[in-house]
Amino acid sequence: MKKRGRFFVVEARRLIPLLFLLVLLIGLTVYDNFFRVEPTAGLPEGGASNLVFTTTDWGVLTSPTSFNLVADHDEWIRVSQELGLSLPDYPFNAAEELAVFAVNSEIQSMDVLPRFGEVEIRVMVEPKDKYFHVITVDRQAVDLEGAVWSFVDNQDRVLSRIVPFWQVEKKDNKKEEETIK
Repeated sequence: MKKRGRFFVVEARRLIPLLFLLVLLIGLTVYDNFFRVEPTAGLPEGGASNLVFTTTDWGVLTSPTSFNLVADHDEWIRVSQELGLSLPDYPFNAAEELAVFAVNSEIQSMDVLPRFGEVEIRVMVEPKDKYFHVITVDRQAVDLEGAVWSFVDNQDRVLSRIVPFWQVEKKDNKKEEETIK
């Protein structure tokens, strides 16, 4: 008795869906690596409350050193246009997060420090020429009454101090309410 070898036939039309899925998987992998959002946490310091932030974009930019806090979507668009940035399609949610734009600096860590009668949000940055860094942070963690944002370098020199405009507006509204009463 002769044994016959088995013959295996694969039709090309049955491989097309598998090939299509493989192409989609490769495309998704490339897209995820191209538009990567990196969660970053600062290094712990004694007595400070470290904040977790997410890098939304970074890159090369020739512009003077500046730091901007963004609390709403219109401001997000305005600041990115003023700096000449074409940010990725990051879904900035102004109700849940704040954005920080740093030009000629890379943000290393963020801490909330209680100070005499105020709260300081200390942002540790590393100065870098022709570089920008855009991050987002949970709004509830940093939208503190009387908070002052201090941008410091690794030698603890203050590069900039910002009182957010929404803090100034809150204080003005309280003064108006007190004078009405």
